[in-house]
Amino acid sequence: MNTVNHVSLTDLRNSEYFNLIFDLKSLLPGVIPSNTKTDEVLADFEELYTELDTVSNVDQGSILTEKVQAADTDRGNTWKAMDLMIDAHLLSPIPEEVESAKVLRRVFDVYGDFRRKTYVAESGDAKNLIQDLEKQKNEEHVKRVKLSPWVPIYKTQQSSFEALQNERDVESGYKSSGNVKAVRLKMDPLYREIINLVNSFISIGMATPEMENFVIVMNEKIKRYNDLLAIRQGRNEKEVDSVVPES
Repeated sequence: MNTVNHVSLTDLRNSEYFNLIFDLKSLLPGVIPSNTKTDEVLADFEELYTELDTVSNVDQGSILTEKVQAADTDRGNTWKAMDLMIDAHLLSPIPEEVESAKVLRRVFDVYGDFRRKTYVAESGDAKNLIQDLEKQKNEEHVKRVKLSPWVPIYKTQQSSFEALQNERDVESGYKSSGNVKAVRLKMDPLYREIINLVNSFISIGMATPEMENFVIVMNEKIKRYNDLLAIRQGRNEKEVDSVVPES
């Protein structure tokens, strides 16, 4: 039986960390059996989550925040337009267009509805979607469904969003990194305790269907963060390797 996988909490940026804890909070209801100990742990978690939410909150009047939201809307609109264009071509009177639409429909369905995802999850899936659409085997399908002009625009919008998000994260870090760090230090052991509780039930053969589903969904979310950390680590190593030693 699978258990919840590990993720390096200390390596996550503040926004990524908050999204992970939010994911955990969203998935927890009904997963852990109620008793004095578990109820106490979950109550502590709820209280600390509220504190984390407060210190992680970026000033909504921030110009950068408004730009991030606008960039997210732009990329979301383009994704939706491509999604609708595929659906329209499923009804095309031209058989070749219908076949291409079916192929791309399967590609889009792998990633689900982007409008229901967190910023981090959408960014990761958007990169993978773009890579899929740019593959040589899909080139003709993209052309037939009239997405050829839109894919590069979507790619540019995605890059612009990530640049603004990173800039906003830096701004946020200057505002509240000290407070966030203090709350994260308190949340880390509580996160691990909750994950260990779930894993311990599973390891002794007391997993419920709710726990099994929790593990599947939580591990999928953790995979996204681990993939981000691996990409970031690879980029850092590349930058170090590119430094020419002084002679």
